[in-house]
Amino acid sequence: MKPPSSWILKTVLISLAVLLLGAGIATYLVIDGLTNTRIYQDFDQYTELFAVPQHPFDLELALQEQKAFAIPYEDDSFTILWGTDFHLRRGPFSNRKKIYALLEKAFTETDPDLTVISGDLLFSFDSLKMLTEFADFMQYHGRSWAFGFGNHDGQYTHDKPTLANLLDSYPTALFSRGEDWVAGHSNYPIVLTKDGQPLQAVILLDSHDSRIYKGGIIAPDYIYPSQIAWYRWVEDGLGEVPLYTFIHIPFPEFKLVWESGTAQGVMLDKKVNVPLENSGLFAAMQEKMNTVAVFSGHDHLNDFSGTWEGIDLHYGRSASYGSYGSRYHSKGMKTITLFSDGRPYEVATYTVDDWIL
Repeated sequence: MKPPSSWILKTVLISLAVLLLGAGIATYLVIDGLTNTRIYQDFDQYTELFAVPQHPFDLELALQEQKAFAIPYEDDSFTILWGTDFHLRRGPFSNRKKIYALLEKAFTETDPDLTVISGDLLFSFDSLKMLTEFADFMQYHGRSWAFGFGNHDGQYTHDKPTLANLLDSYPTALFSRGEDWVAGHSNYPIVLTKDGQPLQAVILLDSHDSRIYKGGIIAPDYIYPSQIAWYRWVEDGLGEVPLYTFIHIPFPEFKLVWESGTAQGVMLDKKVNVPLENSGLFAAMQEKMNTVAVFSGHDHLNDFSGTWEGIDLHYGRSASYGSYGSRYHSKGMKTITLFSDGRPYEVATYTVDDWIL
């Protein structure tokens, strides 16, 4: 006797429901693993141990040791193409081709002297393969680029030192692991010169991953005392040189400038996602006021800028197609144009809508 058609239908529906439930659980586990960082330092800002070198920062020595880079001005302007939160990964919804199309359009339209990626370039269980792909892409196009680690870079199969080692073989990658006594794996300066003299400097800082704060609260990590000491050390060694600093996770003053009501732009994320403790980087920047501006990413739907106590703070425009976003907030990149004649720097935003991508 054949089973009734209604029984067959119920069996099929139950089977589909079980498959959908299993797929949903698997998807949740993957997304949870990709979006929630769980890499913590085994020290904090109160217990970190380090020793600042007795000798002052020496640019020539740092260049020889590849702990710094120098780029000469070719004319009166220097254009930085700034990208953040690319989140490169494999899979059917990664949309990597769109990210590379965006970069190629940006190269054509802006012809940057340097491309700076301020963290979360990677969002992948196989981050080494994705970094190789990106480095090959930049090498193919002959574009010099700098990279500061974000919270998702080096989070899974391959850690940050492994990723850093890969970049040593790429001539266009201006990347350094930085000084051994400094927390993190991408703290280094790129000095812009004219007639052989330092004119400005781009500073990259590793802003780490997550931290467990008092009460068991998990939130973004902060810049550590050794990094702040290094920042002062480099600043002292360079002299009266304007600094333009790139980090991934914004520090607490980004939240303050938004709450002040003076910022221009949008705050479409649920919050300004900053560390729960202020470790003092901004205060250190104020000591000599050589820092002109700080550029941050991390929050994909926040794109505002403002001046807080004399220093400009800028959010980047997320270029991620493989992570969260909004149809009301277009993907894109920004340019930062510096000038050798003392004119103020300029920032411009380019989106996929502008370039019809």
